[in-house]
Amino acid sequence: MNSLVLKCNEFLKNNGFNYAFCGGHAIDIAIGQCTRPHGDIDISAFWEDRNLIIKFMQKKGWIVYEPLGEGKIHLIDDINDQKLVKLNIFCVKDECTFFHKEHIGNNIYKCDIDHIEQKNLDFMEFLFNKHFEGKFIYSRNNEIQRDMDKAILFKNNFAYLSPELVLLYKSKYLKRDENRLDFENAIEIIPNESKEWLYNALKIIYNNNHEWIQLLEI
Repeated sequence: MNSLVLKCNEFLKNNGFNYAFCGGHAIDIAIGQCTRPHGDIDISAFWEDRNLIIKFMQKKGWIVYEPLGEGKIHLIDDINDQKLVKLNIFCVKDECTFFHKEHIGNNIYKCDIDHIEQKNLDFMEFLFNKHFEGKFIYSRNNEIQRDMDKAILFKNNFAYLSPELVLLYKSKYLKRDENRLDFENAIEIIPNESKEWLYNALKIIYNNNHEWIQLLEI
């Protein structure tokens, strides 16, 4: 298990909110080994826990920003002053070396994140999702849903987003080699029911025009 994932899980657990590892780390947890270097730690959480998580991270000494789009971020120093433009937040320690920011004004910054392997627990991105009546709701298309017990899985006390959901999010960014690698690795270990769910979800989103659809056809 990746040492950063171990440290992160120990840091986040038992603090009153639900979370699950997502992104490439979730694929690694599902497979049971580290398959590639990872640029950062991505955490899936639920929208109703957003403020609780922000307060927790700030209490632990982290600086919290919310993305605004076009490379801009807003420093959250007042929980009641949030722009709520995007569904994610960046949590950063002062010593993080791959996160760069330039102050513009009124707690607004331009930011740039180096695409290098994260070595220390000094950066986390939380991605907030919604759920309804026992269903995990895919944030980019609310018609796409997954039973909660199939959306969030558990292994050795680690909660992680199911590989098929991770791949669905990654399907938008095929120019990134790591996403193609994650697909190749994950598709070898997920059950047929998960492949079928991903296949149908991709068809809905991309109207049959996505290369992974052909690779999933049986």
